[in-house]
Amino acid sequence: MRPRLLAALCLLAPTAALAAKDPRCAGKPAARAARFSDTALKGTSAAERYAAYIQACALDDVVALTQGLVRFKTVSSEAPASKNPEMAAMGRYLETWAKQHGFAFRTVGERDVFELSWGEGEPLLGLVFHGDVVPAAAHEWKRPPFKPVLEKGRLYGRGVEDDKGPIASALVALAMAKDLGLKPQGRVLVIIGNGEESDWNGMKKYADTEPKPTHVISVDSGYPVMAAQSGFVAWTLEAPVGTAAATPKEGTTARAVDVTAGEFLTQVPGAATLKLVPVKGQTPEVVLAQVKAAIAAEQPARKDLKADVKREGASVVLTTHGNAVHSSVADEGRNALWDLSAVAARLSLEDNGIAAMLRVVALRFDGDHHGDKLGVAYQDTLMGPLLVAPTVLRVKDGAVSLGINMRRPQGKDAPAFNASLDAAAKRVGEDSGGQVKEASGRYVGDPHVADTSGPLVQTLMDIFKRQRKAPDAVPGSIRGGTYARLFPRAVDFGPAFPNEPYTGHAPDESIALETLDLSTRMLAEAVHTLAIAPAPDAKATP
Repeated sequence: MRPRLLAALCLLAPTAALAAKDPRCAGKPAARAARFSDTALKGTSAAERYAAYIQACALDDVVALTQGLVRFKTVSSEAPASKNPEMAAMGRYLETWAKQHGFAFRTVGERDVFELSWGEGEPLLGLVFHGDVVPAAAHEWKRPPFKPVLEKGRLYGRGVEDDKGPIASALVALAMAKDLGLKPQGRVLVIIGNGEESDWNGMKKYADTEPKPTHVISVDSGYPVMAAQSGFVAWTLEAPVGTAAATPKEGTTARAVDVTAGEFLTQVPGAATLKLVPVKGQTPEVVLAQVKAAIAAEQPARKDLKADVKREGASVVLTTHGNAVHSSVADEGRNALWDLSAVAARLSLEDNGIAAMLRVVALRFDGDHHGDKLGVAYQDTLMGPLLVAPTVLRVKDGAVSLGINMRRPQGKDAPAFNASLDAAAKRVGEDSGGQVKEASGRYVGDPHVADTSGPLVQTLMDIFKRQRKAPDAVPGSIRGGTYARLFPRAVDFGPAFPNEPYTGHAPDESIALETLDLSTRMLAEAVHTLAIAPAPDAKATP
């Protein structure tokens, strides 16, 4: 870090009270920027003035822009970007914002990517995000997910952390640099892909065909610097439900007719439901009593078990409740499907496909985040262990299917990992007497590891260490997959801080205002160091 930035860094210390309003921030951008000009702040460097302006005035703008973006229901799994009217509306919103602040804007492909550009020449710095979000099931939220609200120092709404708050941080940081008359030494791009939560093809084409910036920073995971990403795996098991037995086996009480868990592949299910009907010769009252007894019997082994059961006409419905989290941090939540399978294992169920699938969950997944029970576990020193999470269970068209999301580290190549899945599928088939088999559509992605010795990682690590007073911090790895993996040497830088809960993909997604504030200031410093006043080695094309 160059000496002229040291004083600026002191100005970037976290504020004690974010609510305090600085009178210098009143008025239009030109008027407030004048209060941070070289005339108003004589004897200070451009870096110091930029840092002071960001610290004093950025947060309100970031919050307002985040709220504007969150109001667009850009759920890519409901409609792809090319056919999504909410995505089109957000594109128009961003284009208007860009014109108001003097940035170029273009749409790439069929709304696959929105690109905002500042400066001239070859691309020097790319800031990468996604504008699409995962679904927000209304019954899981305490607040309207697409009507962002501020409560007790946190901003709530789908996308505030993943990724619309970070988008706002970047845009405000660039706008305020421009307000001060600063100029980048090459083009700075804000690259917003619109299929990260569903189909990456559009963004992959952009990354493959467009000129690549010297430095690429994705703001879609955590700090300090995430230089490695686990490979994304989608694996599905299925079984035919089968017809009801004409003559129930002796001792059988109920038949499973429906089961539901999870909302989408990348979220640990916060609730799981099993619908039962009595077999011939039994009554709903008998089934209800058996389920209540099973819950009571399981409770001592599961202190946090939350389950309820009720009658619905001639049916009995069992529901277990967990803690829904992003599947990349599955071990930080509680999988409701585990509990459902454990209670179901204590019931006298007819042996159909649903019962068989629940037995597989109990035998091969319950209580195991790392695939030991499946026989697929392995780990890497940097990236940690394989993560395994059964996330979506459904009955459709006479079959029950279980969607499983895995995050695999380096240390085992794709052929070897596929072979371990083949063996796991064989075990599951044997467990279920041939009822449960692997479905089509297996996807095994490769891990991504960036260079940690170049100027990009060193610059970002330096910023983080000083800002957080964490001199021993080292680059890390994430289990999630971000757009960074599409760009050579790209890394993730925020927005989640270590030891703080990550709420992206979870119900009532939120972000602390202090996190937004500090993230904006650190991103602004990165922009200044890498693009506005880069050292000669930082400008060199890798």
